[in-house]
Amino acid sequence: MRRSRFTENEIIHLLAEASSGVSIAEICKAAGITERTFYRWRRSFGTLDVHAVQQMNELKSENLRLRGLVSNLFELLRNADTAKKDAAAAAPEGGTRASRIAAEKCGGALTGRFSSVRVNP
Repeated sequence: MRRSRFTENEIIHLLAEASSGVSIAEICKAAGITERTFYRWRRSFGTLDVHAVQQMNELKSENLRLRGLVSNLFELLRNADTAKKDAAAAAPEGGTRASRIAAEKCGGALTGRFSSVRVNP
């Protein structure tokens, strides 16, 4: 979105001039804006003063920051759930039948092909 040439304080000043009795056509001509822009500004900032606009901007920035925090938390939770599901699918309970038989023959000391498999007695 393109940035405005006017700050919010300038916009509020122009709106205050219109409410004090200066014609809208004169304000638009002096500021170099169209009447459509003026009415759009009036719809957005209508009854606000400078302090209210500053407070509104602070709330917008805080809202943006909080939305970012929430999305980061959702991402962390999603990754944790995915990791748990992957770990549960990769490690079956008790190992395979062949690994259990090999563990029984070796007396629990696994060597060779089955050395990475642990069996809980």
